[in-house]
Amino acid sequence: MSEPNYHRSTEAVAPREQFAYWRDAISDAYVPLEPERAHAPAFAGRIDGLMLPALRSSTIAAEAHEVRLSASGMARRGGAPFFVNLMRYGEAVVTQDGQTLLARPGDVYVVDCDSPWRVDFRSSFSMFCIEIDDALLRPRLGRRGRLASPVLAGDGGTGRILASYMRLVHELPPDDLLQVQSLMVGHCSDLLSRAQQAELPEERARRVRGEALERILALVRRRLQDRTLTPESACAELGVSRSYLFKILAEGGHTFSGYVRQCRLDECRRLLVEQPRRPVSDIAADWGFDDVSSFNRAFRARFGHPPGQLRL
Repeated sequence: MSEPNYHRSTEAVAPREQFAYWRDAISDAYVPLEPERAHAPAFAGRIDGLMLPALRSSTIAAEAHEVRLSASGMARRGGAPFFVNLMRYGEAVVTQDGQTLLARPGDVYVVDCDSPWRVDFRSSFSMFCIEIDDALLRPRLGRRGRLASPVLAGDGGTGRILASYMRLVHELPPDDLLQVQSLMVGHCSDLLSRAQQAELPEERARRVRGEALERILALVRRRLQDRTLTPESACAELGVSRSYLFKILAEGGHTFSGYVRQCRLDECRRLLVEQPRRPVSDIAADWGFDDVSSFNRAFRARFGHPPGQLRL
């Protein structure tokens, strides 16, 4: 990509072609990625990038989807940059090098394109991204040259300093940023390497809680159609107490019944679009909603419109 300003949006693209357009747009802007989405091809996404000689940055906003870098994508790229991402809103589950961590608003997550990774954006999101060259950051990461953790908490320690610095970079006008681009990317690299060298006790505790939350949410998604799914059965499978289950969910902004209902409604919405001839009551019943009136109320509360509107 040779142009200094990079703008791509699905807004003017036909709905049936929007996700395919998005796949090409992010691969062109970053690395040969493999976006995936379970729902219909209609998709809203936007990239606003500033690609300076020493500093490549961008703001990305999009609907929920999953992005991964595979071994074949790494081979096509050739280089192995790091992408440092400040979550502005929304959440992302980041998996790399055997770790799976949750990044919340204000956190910074980092992916290393020298090994495969996966990021699952569970909801609509916005983030600010800075690309750091392999040669600039990797020598600062110790003998292994690997990240200690792909997610840095933005509310404490060096992670908070890095998040604040990235906000400053994001807010600088392009003309000002042009004058200090090398300095900015150098500072970001230094802050990131320092944050990776030592994990503070509170950051470790935050990471452990994030991992526990992801295990709970993954269990719920795996057992969505199981009518025997209860807090008690989840606790038995996870080997945790009921109070711990509820505490971890509350810290993540969830309740058990609320998350189950949210995921089941999402599946109902997907099937209403993909199976337009199938009765609404049948789809609702498949996902635990035996009373159509209650289902209609819950669906409207989550999506802002009745289920029948998807078939107009």
